[in-house]
Amino acid sequence: MSPHCDIGKIAYSAGVDRGGNDLAQNRVVFSARILRKEEFLPRYIVIKPEHVPGRSKAFAAEIMLNEAGPFTRNIRPWGKGSDVFFFNLTAPQCEKAGLDTHDECVVTLIPKT
Repeated sequence: MSPHCDIGKIAYSAGVDRGGNDLAQNRVVFSARILRKEEFLPRYIVIKPEHVPGRSKAFAAEIMLNEAGPFTRNIRPWGKGSDVFFFNLTAPQCEKAGLDTHDECVVTLIPKT
């Protein structure tokens, strides 16, 4: 199965992390759909490469879903010849955000590294 993601416009937001570092160029906001291949597998979100420019390896990030969170997630390359990335979501994270499979949401991604 190939990755699929409904993406809206990218928005960069200013902010400051707990260490006082400016996050204006690190924070990216985009629209995405919650996906799941099978009921027994975790939900996930696919991230287009333009949302993570210069990345080729997995990295940790704080994720907000419709302003719920933050949730610490590992962002991983899809692999298998694709240039997209993805992250899994747990059932409690989806519940906290009020989201289910196939729901569209606003994702805020703040890389930790």
